[in-house]
Amino acid sequence: MADMSNDYVLTLVQRALDEIDDRPIDATTRRAARIASLLGETEFAVYLGMELKPAGGHPPANAADTRRLMADPSLWDDPDGPVEAAMTRYLASRAVKSGPDKGKHASHGLGEVESLIQMFSENPPNYEVALSGKLMRDVKDRVKHTVFVALCAWERQLTYANVNERIFDRFRSQVDAMLAQGAPTLLDQFSAVYRRLRAATNDPAAPVAEELSQAVTTCRRILKAVADHVLPGVPGAKTDTGHSLNDAAYRNRVYEYVKTNTPSDTTAATVNAAVGGLIERFTAIDKLANKGVHADVGAPEAELCAIHTYLVAGELLALGRATE
Repeated sequence: MADMSNDYVLTLVQRALDEIDDRPIDATTRRAARIASLLGETEFAVYLGMELKPAGGHPPANAADTRRLMADPSLWDDPDGPVEAAMTRYLASRAVKSGPDKGKHASHGLGEVESLIQMFSENPPNYEVALSGKLMRDVKDRVKHTVFVALCAWERQLTYANVNERIFDRFRSQVDAMLAQGAPTLLDQFSAVYRRLRAATNDPAAPVAEELSQAVTTCRRILKAVADHVLPGVPGAKTDTGHSLNDAAYRNRVYEYVKTNTPSDTTAATVNAAVGGLIERFTAIDKLANKGVHADVGAPEAELCAIHTYLVAGELLALGRATE
């Protein structure tokens, strides 16, 4: 869902929920399969695809259709993967548990299920017709309940995610504005970090450890540039406790700036904890890079480092604006 906003998917979910009792079960299930695919919920998307698939067809083509619902088609043959789990769920849902066909499975697609329910309701009642009609209604009701529960869960999940997304978007717009106005070169440095991280994760030929190391080096430079912006180094300057405030001692300058620009010791301690945590991340990722890590190990750590650098830079710049 890289280019899909939470708002858009939430709209799809809420529309499907609002119309669940007014639409045929196959229409609602197709909507749910689409949403599951957008959210990367492969197992559920594949399961719904199985519920929708009409009986018969060309097996290779059926398999190709199912693979298109998968976030990672390479897991198609994984015995512990999402396809196997989806098949287990589908067979359990479609098992005939009574009558002459006990032990078999109802393989009709949901569109056919609706047609069969209608057909059985129009025929003169007898034991077989009643049993077949009940089986089709049970299939429909189970799927409808499953889809309804999933839609409710997605609505809750995406509503919560939207709150967080809006909070971060507000913070990001403020930070980007401060960077553009007061320290425009930092925007270029952040862009350089993101390019390094993309290279480490997207290019198989990229020297991962080197890219991650360079990304962290740039994060260090960003923190120093923020320190230079808010409290430039002065040769020979010291804090009240004797710590240097020259150009090289950017960490001391950050801590001194926080101490003199926060309204309370508690606020200062909070910001200093964030700065200290960021510096610890620098050290930890350096150690990973020195060991020659793979992208799937080191990249998430480096990405978090970049995010924390951005947050700390924003906090420090905001302190300066608050005291203006």
